[in-house]
Amino acid sequence: MKKIYILLVAMALSAGTVFAQSEDEIQRQQQALQQQQQKEQQELLKQQQKEQEELRKQQAKEEARMEKERQKAQEEELKKEQDRQKREEAKAINDAKKKQKEAEKKAKREAQYAKWGRKPGFTADPYAGALIARRMYGQNSLFNAVGANIGVDFQYHRPIASRWDFNIGLGYRYNIYCYSHLMGASTDFNGKEEIRNKGAIAIPIKLAHISKDNQHGWYVGATPAIAIGANPIQFDYNLFRCDITVGSQNRWLIFAPGTELFFNILPTYSMGDKKIHEIGVRFSF
Repeated sequence: MKKIYILLVAMALSAGTVFAQSEDEIQRQQQALQQQQQKEQQELLKQQQKEQEELRKQQAKEEARMEKERQKAQEEELKKEQDRQKREEAKAINDAKKKQKEAEKKAKREAQYAKWGRKPGFTADPYAGALIARRMYGQNSLFNAVGANIGVDFQYHRPIASRWDFNIGLGYRYNIYCYSHLMGASTDFNGKEEIRNKGAIAIPIKLAHISKDNQHGWYVGATPAIAIGANPIQFDYNLFRCDITVGSQNRWLIFAPGTELFFNILPTYSMGDKKIHEIGVRFSF
């Protein structure tokens, strides 16, 4: 009995020792697990802090880049605005200089006009005249003609020196040609007259010498013209003409009456080798 009792006591002690050892091991395992968890949490926290710091650095870097770009854009915009202002200032200076030059030039012209005693002006010059259209050197031809013209020139007179004017204008003339035969009816003069006509737009250009009283003068010039409308002539009528002119002119109100001699240096018309030139005189009213 005593042995049994001793054996039970021994078993109890052994069980208590084992239980105590198991409790200690469990506590040690729990502590180790807690330490591992704390370590992992610390490492995770460090990783998160590292990532946050990296993100902050990237954000700061991006903000710095964007700020630099904004500053660059502002500088470029400022430079554009400064360049624009410089251009506007330069343009304003040039415009002011140009206006000043124009004003000085105008004042100089006005002073010259006052000194010369005349200003630029326009005249309306109706005229009538007689003409001869024939071959040169007095040769006879079926295509020779006599005739007349009427017309009007509107001219601009511009003083260019104390005694000189430059005149240019635009006008219309109506020419009438009278032939002493019926065209195509005979190769000889048949005494039967035929009338043909031709209109023309003309541009008189003249260099005029003006008298001291600014009321009289003479001129030389050229008057190119182009034919319009027609009672058609059977032979080759020249579409263009250019009159060399010399004449006199007076000034009366809006008119410049005078006398003019003209010669068409281009053939008025031709047939084969026959070149018919025109010469005549005009009287302006």
